[in-house]
Amino acid sequence: MKKILIISNMYPSKKYKHYGVFVRNTAHILENNGYKVSVSALKKKDSKLGKLWGYTVFYLKSILFALFGHYDILYAHYISHCALLVKIIKKMKPNIKVVVNVHGNDVVPEDKHDEKFIPLVKEVIPMIDLCITPSSYFKNIMMEDYQMASSKVKVFPSGGINFDIFQHIENAKEKIGLDPDKICIGYIGRYEKRKGWEVFIEAINQLEDKEKYQFCMVGVGEEQEMANQLISKYNLDSLIKKYPMQNQKDLATFYSAIDIFCFPTYRKSDSLGLVGLEAMACGSIVIASNMAGPTSYIKDKQNGFFFVPRDGKDLKDKIEFILSLNKTQLDQIKNQAYQTAKEYDVNHISKTLIEIFEEV
Repeated sequence: MKKILIISNMYPSKKYKHYGVFVRNTAHILENNGYKVSVSALKKKDSKLGKLWGYTVFYLKSILFALFGHYDILYAHYISHCALLVKIIKKMKPNIKVVVNVHGNDVVPEDKHDEKFIPLVKEVIPMIDLCITPSSYFKNIMMEDYQMASSKVKVFPSGGINFDIFQHIENAKEKIGLDPDKICIGYIGRYEKRKGWEVFIEAINQLEDKEKYQFCMVGVGEEQEMANQLISKYNLDSLIKKYPMQNQKDLATFYSAIDIFCFPTYRKSDSLGLVGLEAMACGSIVIASNMAGPTSYIKDKQNGFFFVPRDGKDLKDKIEFILSLNKTQLDQIKNQAYQTAKEYDVNHISKTLIEIFEEV
């Protein structure tokens, strides 16, 4: 069986449990299907010195693995920060096949920092045997912006959803300290630029009779203190319950406790938005920004809802519309959402990843 070296600058850690979890998921799928897999990955660092040391170790480890591991395939996630490694390893091992998994701002830059890496990414494109994208939305980007042939670009949705983990959990509200008799409206995600956490807070602030409901926010990130300040500015401290980021098993409990899940990202680089699908699998009704990855699976007013990106008032209006629906209408949307999420079941889509690697 072929040997695969996975390299990635994103991987889950004890502190950042959801960071790069899709990389770990792909490794497990390949291992479970008989491939021999080694992983060289960088876990998220908070300080500049930590990042510098982390990248140094990551690069050295990857090069040593490639030199002495006799791998058939190099599988690189998040190409902008692995492009130089791909060039080095390909030069050392010209016969190694290169599979690249793009994910977001590695190929769709959100700021000047991201843009600095794009020339290097374009240099590596001719070395790639196959490119994996999380959605058809991103496949089109690779074909149009990077001139990759359609036959070289495959769609695989970021490791999919493990339905052994992501399923509706009974008594979920009580388990996380919420009132079981109150509707919960929630946000799960990082506190980062363009993730839309501020849009969520603004929408909550504008809700009529907001004291009748309960709200939760789950996550960590560099803008967390800014979020706390905005919550205090609107006097929402007593209404919004905040939690740190959870591991996948515990996330299922939070999704199950949230009746209306808000996915307010306005990043062009959000290639799929797996959190929306995970929420659907656990019985939440999802409202997402009408752009980027979520447009791949949400059908407005059928299995979820769209709102105008960055528009807190429109998000508020959509929340109030959902609150006005009766149980039959809500159950119909939840059922449609669950069927959509099932299309991304890891047991179903694992075959897709294996078929991709059989082509290499």
